[in-house]
Amino acid sequence: MLKRSVAAVLMALVVGVAGAPSAAAGEKPWVRLAGTVGTVNDGLPVRLASYSLIWDAGQAFHGYLREGRTFVKTRYREALVAPGGRWVAGVPDRRLWRATEKIDLIDRGTGRTHAVRMPAPVTSPEWSADGGTLLLTAYRKHRDGALTVIGFVTLDARDRVPRLVRTGPQRRVADWEIGRGFRFFFAGPGRVMARHDHKGGVAVYDMDGRRQRFYKGVGAFDEWAAVTVASPSGRLFATVLGENDKGRRIGVVDAATGRVVHRVGGHAESFAGWYDEKHVIVMRVRGRTQIFQRVSLSSGATLDLIREKLVAGPAEYEPHLERVNFVR
Repeated sequence: MLKRSVAAVLMALVVGVAGAPSAAAGEKPWVRLAGTVGTVNDGLPVRLASYSLIWDAGQAFHGYLREGRTFVKTRYREALVAPGGRWVAGVPDRRLWRATEKIDLIDRGTGRTHAVRMPAPVTSPEWSADGGTLLLTAYRKHRDGALTVIGFVTLDARDRVPRLVRTGPQRRVADWEIGRGFRFFFAGPGRVMARHDHKGGVAVYDMDGRRQRFYKGVGAFDEWAAVTVASPSGRLFATVLGENDKGRRIGVVDAATGRVVHRVGGHAESFAGWYDEKHVIVMRVRGRTQIFQRVSLSSGATLDLIREKLVAGPAEYEPHLERVNFVR
């Protein structure tokens, strides 16, 4: 339960995230994360706006939102803050494998929460780079609990009218594939993209669902850990080029040519998103510490953004970070 109303928390967030400056002189740049033994480097222009913890071997997910220099547990499994900081998309239900037919759209300017009924069950929210449009993956239900991906839903934050676009290869998913397998991502302004098949094919569509481009051999998306795979401009996108017992090899693809133009040095557990046009965020594990790092595409230089101590023993049964949402 929230200790204060969501409205009060979100009004405080207007100051705490949107346009927030770097840490003031004398302030400690590392801030504690609620719900886990972790800290975030808070003295940077791009700041952690929200995150989700996974626990109980993946049976539950808890979303947290920034309130000033602290973080507050919400009633959502994801509370995704839009670029610019005004809007938050709240996804109800703690269970990861459940699609939802309602999204809470929270206006941090007014503190109002708008419950928006979806035209189909949805998962996997992502905000456009301009912070005005929410993208979700849409499904059709089956009696056995499985779902079929039927396309995507867009939601303009200004009019709050969802729009279902039926497109893609109509792949069936079940259990842990729900919310990750064949999900849709933004591919830059006016475009979305999704895995097309099991052979490394990636398709790009316009906002009416017409296929515009097809890539082969560019790698696979990190469909669960990543909030977004395309850079803010859409000029680049990130994929997993391979995986072994040391981790995953992350590649960055030029969207115009389909060529891998950068390879992230070292192995990562997951690709966590884009910091800005010149840096990606990856998650690595060092002993019992989980680290989210900003990695320069030009030099490979790293900067620790989050450090989280994992508990001894079966860490998957204790709350730990799964998705992070950094916003300028």
